[in-house]
Amino acid sequence: MVKRNHYQVLLVCFVSLTVVGCASSRTSNTARTGTEQILLSNAIDRTLSNVSFDQMSGRKVFIDDKYLDSIDKGYVMGSLRHKTLAAGGSLAKSVDEADLVLEPRSGGVGTDSEDSFIGIPSLSVPGLPISLPDIKLISRSTQLGTAKIGLVAYDPKTGTSFGLGGQTTAVTKHDDTYVFGMGPFRSGAVRQERESAVGYESPAGTLATLTGQKPSRLAHRSPVNLVEGSTTRVAELPAPSMLEAITR
Repeated sequence: MVKRNHYQVLLVCFVSLTVVGCASSRTSNTARTGTEQILLSNAIDRTLSNVSFDQMSGRKVFIDDKYLDSIDKGYVMGSLRHKTLAAGGSLAKSVDEADLVLEPRSGGVGTDSEDSFIGIPSLSVPGLPISLPDIKLISRSTQLGTAKIGLVAYDPKTGTSFGLGGQTTAVTKHDDTYVFGMGPFRSGAVRQERESAVGYESPAGTLATLTGQKPSRLAHRSPVNLVEGSTTRVAELPAPSMLEAITR
């Protein structure tokens, strides 16, 4: 009887060791990362926040996109329409119906990347076809989003300009930092917007402080009233009128 129980125990152990579980999942990514798109949309938002649209109030405005050639053109045009409406203007369907034509142009909408690290660079071994790899104590990868938008407004009936028009530029960035191989510890415009949207509080305060970053302490925000409020999360900065002087 004891011997039989012994065999049963061995059988249970054998089955336990040989039976394994497997699981798999499938993920996919868009051609353009969310980080890139948020960097650029933030840069566009900040660019246009440097422009006053107050003089659009009470006017029928036609926004002419024939000289606007850039990535995220739809977002630029949508933002200009939004700004015009928010300032009290109305959108004309054609040049003939307009009191004023607003003509945007792109001086550059895109991203750049920079990499840096503190440590020992790769070294070649004299006399041997080998090299020692980089030893990175602290490394940082930075992605920059840049938007430069030019604007001019004119009377469609006479062809004369309203004010000087001008150009406005803004830059946003996203940092991924690694400390002794641990990370990434993220900072910059993309992290701020994502955390602000979901009310996230970073648990990596100590390591963020070590890398020179301030830990997030953003509280959850209440929903914004679409009709009576503003849906933008980027602060509006005071600036001279686009129609009176060259914008910053």
